[in-house]
Amino acid sequence: MDNKYESILASKPFKFVVGPKKKQFIMHEAAITRLSKTLDKLLNGGMKESKEHCVCWEDIDEKTFLRFGEWAYTGDYKPEEPEILLDASQIATSKTGAKKLKIIKLLSPAATSLASFKTQDETWHHCALVETYNQNVTCQSCRNVYFNTQCCSNCDARQYTTCSQCRAGSIKPAKKQTMIEKFNKNSAYASPTTPFTPRKNKESCEDYSEVFLSHARLYVLADKYDIKELRDLSAHKIWVTLKEFTLYPERMGDIIGLVRYSFQNTLEKDKLRTLLKDFCACTVEDLCKGEGFQDLICETPEFACELIMEMSTRLA
Repeated sequence: MDNKYESILASKPFKFVVGPKKKQFIMHEAAITRLSKTLDKLLNGGMKESKEHCVCWEDIDEKTFLRFGEWAYTGDYKPEEPEILLDASQIATSKTGAKKLKIIKLLSPAATSLASFKTQDETWHHCALVETYNQNVTCQSCRNVYFNTQCCSNCDARQYTTCSQCRAGSIKPAKKQTMIEKFNKNSAYASPTTPFTPRKNKESCEDYSEVFLSHARLYVLADKYDIKELRDLSAHKIWVTLKEFTLYPERMGDIIGLVRYSFQNTLEKDKLRTLLKDFCACTVEDLCKGEGFQDLICETPEFACELIMEMSTRLA
């Protein structure tokens, strides 16, 4: 048996009184004290808790504590499952005559590829005539010959002035797309253990409010007791879930609730705040249309300020 688990199972039992209902749970002392200096001091620092072998965590709900315990013993935890809403008014419909709801696949890899940018094929304009012809022309940059489309009229406009190789080097992604790519590749949210693969939402009736909040509540607990590995893991799971999350119009509130809770329970320059600010900056055009976003801005000025500062990079 691994020495770590042997020492945990051989240690004294410690009582935790959890939530407003004061439900009691028992954990091994060594499973807790090894997690952080703060917890070690709480259990072994000579205070009331250490003498009575009992900690009262009434501000932590039972489900969050169970996930904390699961992680303490196994190194991982399972988030809440999404709620499937059966209210017809909240479910997207495609029946004849019904207005199809806009579906926004936000940060999937397909949305961040260069193929998502408009090419000159879509934006090329010349004179009023539509007739064109194709011929071999010389690239004005590298002087190689390439196949190109030109106008048949006297304007003789070329669709491209350079070959595809030279054009590929000059394509500059839109600032929004650059922001999305930066969010997707941000190594600050890499998993400290095994990378997490989230469940993807495929329909608007899948409510992810508690999915996100189950991670965020655990993050807040870890932050309070300085449990770095758990804090990093929770942030990682939120990050990868956001990257795969399809933001249906009905699901705007899932994100708004996550932002509101996180900013109410963390401090300035917190890692989770930065993560959510970056995500909202990528998707602000859509979030602004969601019910409750204006209330979030009014209720949470710290978030509004950070979002404005981040959005300014798209205007520079």
